[in-house]
Amino acid sequence: MRGIAKLAFATLTVVGVAALTATTPAAAETWIRFSASDRTVYLIDQDTLTPVDGVATARFARVPAHGDAADQSHEVEELAVRCSDGQSRTVATIVHGPDGAEAERIAEDAPWDATPSGGVYGALKSFACDDMRPQGAPWPTIAAFIAGGRGD
Repeated sequence: MRGIAKLAFATLTVVGVAALTATTPAAAETWIRFSASDRTVYLIDQDTLTPVDGVATARFARVPAHGDAADQSHEVEELAVRCSDGQSRTVATIVHGPDGAEAERIAEDAPWDATPSGGVYGALKSFACDDMRPQGAPWPTIAAFIAGGRGD
């Protein structure tokens, strides 16, 4: 190829790659409610529960139990669970504002610690290591869960 032909080919290649990137779907999410209190609903992204080299990095969300559907505020915590010894640690907490956009990402350098046998963290360990799954309606996104009435 020469001159303009090279430029046209390069331009078409860049445009083609950009189009593929724009249409590539984001990682699958399947959010399921697994616990709730008067103030908070807890959801787990079931698609994050596959251990890799003995460690599962589970993503779970804390969503206010009540509020306007337009308020998309919530937190997502990434929890690493080491199945061999039942220890876990928080990797990051991502705070989402009222518009649902990421407002803050708090990276944690928490040490590995024994996972409590009950409560939210005990349930997460069971989901990640014991192949247990919560029962309930799946939601493709947290925004869909909130728009759908927060599980009510």
